[in-house]
Amino acid sequence: MPNSKNYIEEFGDITFEERPFCDADALALCQVFYMPLEQVVSSDFSEEKSFSEACHELFDLRNNKHKALGLMITKNPSVNLMLMADTKRFSDIKIAAVEEVFSSEPAIQYCAGTFILPNGDLAIVYRGTDDTIAGWVEDLDLMVRKGTPAYEFALRHLEKAAAKYNGRIYLCGHSKGGNIALRSAIKCSDEIRSRIISVFNYDGPGFFNYHLFNTPAYSEILPGYRHFVPSSSMIGMMLCHDYDYQAVKSSRLTGAFQHDLGTWQIEDGELVLKPDVNFMAKLTDEWLATLIDSLTENTIFAVDTVVTKVTQATGVITLTELTKHLKTAVGGAVAAYKEIDPQTKEYFKEAFSGAGKMLISAAKAVKDNASDRAANILANRILNN
Repeated sequence: MPNSKNYIEEFGDITFEERPFCDADALALCQVFYMPLEQVVSSDFSEEKSFSEACHELFDLRNNKHKALGLMITKNPSVNLMLMADTKRFSDIKIAAVEEVFSSEPAIQYCAGTFILPNGDLAIVYRGTDDTIAGWVEDLDLMVRKGTPAYEFALRHLEKAAAKYNGRIYLCGHSKGGNIALRSAIKCSDEIRSRIISVFNYDGPGFFNYHLFNTPAYSEILPGYRHFVPSSSMIGMMLCHDYDYQAVKSSRLTGAFQHDLGTWQIEDGELVLKPDVNFMAKLTDEWLATLIDSLTENTIFAVDTVVTKVTQATGVITLTELTKHLKTAVGGAVAAYKEIDPQTKEYFKEAFSGAGKMLISAAKAVKDNASDRAANILANRILNN
């Protein structure tokens, strides 16, 4: 099934002058931006480097081998990166800066890169969740807190890029990166927002509440807002999100695997769209909205406390390390959990105590609004188990 790799191979000899920057280009950049380009590109806009040069330097550092980027990220970004490096379309892009911030406490896993297209337009890409434990804890912070410190880093990166260059701006992001890209477009100054052509949000989760969607700034970006989710989306259905998305066909069956951009289908240079997301995506949307809405200040604090203490006690940085040192990591986590005070533990259990009943209620709600036979069959299985 044709995907981003096929797109790069098919359209690699076509310049941006012949075919303007599009959905598939933004997707390709988001996918390869999981590669650690921060290792070969400056963070302070002090030196531009060609995309081709940066890619080859990074590949040399990785011993000229395509390797997976962690437990959850395949080697596909590496393969696509090197394909793009030698194409007419992408090789002449300049990379102005790649800025990374990482912290375990508070949990911050942030990276932004500014790419300069041949016509002077800027494509600013925000990285999604990588293999680090901190990245996954930060995702949870988005669910139980009102934000992450990465939001401010992202906004400052946009401001620095806009101050240094005069071109129009594309903001791009996959997963958490899509969430950050959208927020940055809403929160930036009116002057910068007037230069933003499009915001590309690929299966990014929503926000803690709907406040940002009720602002004039959100209305301003809507004409250029390109929001895509896979047909069985899970991540993109989390939290308070907008419904201005388009469903994309994936080569994988379930939502968790469909989150991988490498599975999204692209034909004739266009993302292959479906009429709507399926039952599982709608169920995830309904269920998580109910679950998160049920949280109180006490349960939110408890979830934050337990997750922070337990993950820090594992003594590992990445999910890959976790699998390699599972026994030691689990031992540390269990010991840390035992030391947490009883009241916090009770609130932690309370946060998820009604999850099962909420799932059944969500299935019923989605079933009542479902029109296709397959959705009703899936709903009945959940309701009858």
